[in-house]
Amino acid sequence: MNKLPEELRHDPRKLLDDENAEPSMFINDISKLFGRIVAQSFPQEGVSHGFRRIFRILCRNDGITQVELAKASQLSAPSVSAALNKMEAEELVRRVPDEKDRRKVFVYITDKGRSMDESIRSRCREVEKIMMKGIGEDERAALMSTLRKILKNIVEEGEY
Repeated sequence: MNKLPEELRHDPRKLLDDENAEPSMFINDISKLFGRIVAQSFPQEGVSHGFRRIFRILCRNDGITQVELAKASQLSAPSVSAALNKMEAEELVRRVPDEKDRRKVFVYITDKGRSMDESIRSRCREVEKIMMKGIGEDERAALMSTLRKILKNIVEEGEY
């Protein structure tokens, strides 16, 4: 296995002391670390960010088409298809072709998938508690307000 030299490896701890760090750098690292921690909690299932998005959407909109799922998840159609192949093999979802239009495929979450989704959401809540440790309610409210403004700014500019 090729290992990168130490100076080229990304270590999020370095960002803590970087005087030139930008907010986007923190947001990016926090998001990646959050996803990595959650995924490492489910190594046998290979739970990816895509899995989490697909579960979240199907739990709210069970039986939508694969095309609708790709649009709602903001994942590419090939990424959704690959994730669904794996999820179907693990009996987490099932796909049912439309009887009238065989090009349409409806996706349903199984009981096993719902159970896994709850486990993932539970782990996400645990990681969220770790992230918010030592942060008071006023700070949390200010953080949420700032993050909403950031998201609103990006959405209004159509930069997604």
